[in-house]
Amino acid sequence: MKLSCSSQQLYAGLQMVGSISATASTNPILQAVKIETVKEGLLLSVTDLEVGIQYLIPEVEVVSPGKAVIPEERIAGVLKDWGEEKVQIEVEGTTSRISGKGCSIKLIGFDPEEFPVIPSFEEKDYFEIEGPGLAEMVRRTSFACASERLRHTMTGVLLAIEGSTAKMVATDGRRLAVAKQRISNPHKVKSNSIIPPKAAHQLPRLVAEEKEGVKVKLEEAHMLVKTSKALLCSQLLEGQYPDYTSAIPAENDKRLEIAPEVLAAAIRRVAFITTEERHVIRIGLKKDTLLVRTETPEVGEGSIELPVDYKGSELEIGFNPDFLLDGLKGIGKEPVKMEFKDPNSAAVLKGGQDYLYVAMPIRLTEA
Repeated sequence: MKLSCSSQQLYAGLQMVGSISATASTNPILQAVKIETVKEGLLLSVTDLEVGIQYLIPEVEVVSPGKAVIPEERIAGVLKDWGEEKVQIEVEGTTSRISGKGCSIKLIGFDPEEFPVIPSFEEKDYFEIEGPGLAEMVRRTSFACASERLRHTMTGVLLAIEGSTAKMVATDGRRLAVAKQRISNPHKVKSNSIIPPKAAHQLPRLVAEEKEGVKVKLEEAHMLVKTSKALLCSQLLEGQYPDYTSAIPAENDKRLEIAPEVLAAAIRRVAFITTEERHVIRIGLKKDTLLVRTETPEVGEGSIELPVDYKGSELEIGFNPDFLLDGLKGIGKEPVKMEFKDPNSAAVLKGGQDYLYVAMPIRLTEA
């Protein structure tokens, strides 16, 4: 194989795929990138056997076609400070030579035939979604996944497809985030699949700036996501996702609406008075007022009053401030509708028709 291409495009492609290389693997080929000439350009492939990514670099000058498998970290390191616009790659056997004006670097790689196969995308039984919309769903939910491996299915994000709606759900048992987007579903795909955290983390990077529709295929054990330049293939988590609908309160009768940035600013200021051992703030409701306050004996106390349209009965309820801030960040800039019941019941935050967030309270007697 012999070719020439943009050094910046190649380095950007390596950055895109390199984040999933198995740095701790005992199999060194899983720490490598496969570089292959195809009709459309140069195809980069990386996999750790659980998640695989392919990324296409167009506008490559191919002298002779072929493929090579090169340690990803080493070739990325070589190109990071590459001073020229172009880079030449010449491969003979398992040896690759990366060269430019006055520079020649030889890297020993692996036999391309031993590189694991990344499944291809078959053009059937898929749905389409706008790239920014898919990235937004991941951003608004994935932070709420459980970190404990004992809750295996809850470490991932549920992707539920029905009709013209895609829904993403994440929960760790103390909070719950639900985001929705409209999709094009000509193949009438219906699925409840659990995306592992590593794949969910990769999705926004691959699809956020995709101007064309992103194609998503959900098989029994795998998810495939195809954009104009990239393909992501990921194993799905096995098991049944918990019935999250039962955690969404239906009887919260104390309601108000407030600008999320105003409430978030108040929470952040008051949260500075909390400690790691006593990380709790109090949300108080009374006529036309929302009060954010905290008391930490060894630090001090603080309170901020915010005007709201509230006519219900008085209430004081405790929360982990980080949980509230995460939910407000998911809502964005549109007004947040807040619903409460009593000090021991979960609160609901809603952003428009497409986002819902549930946060469990901290009992003030325990705090």
